[in-house]
Amino acid sequence: MLYSLVISVCMIATPTDCRVYEQPVTELSANPSTAFIQAQALVAQWMDKHPGFKLDTWRLEPGRGA
Repeated sequence: MLYSLVISVCMIATPTDCRVYEQPVTELSANPSTAFIQAQALVAQWMDKHPGFKLDTWRLEPGRGA
């Protein structure tokens, strides 16, 4: 099923500099509860690849593509 992972982050060095990133994902379960759990690993991977950011919020939106 197609989802969009929406991640809201702020720069560690400049906490008022916040951004929203949206990325389509297809490898998650069609079951929303399971997909939410699976998406947590994707958020952690994103954060590992972007060490200058602090996570504000994230959400998973079904049926959307960026």
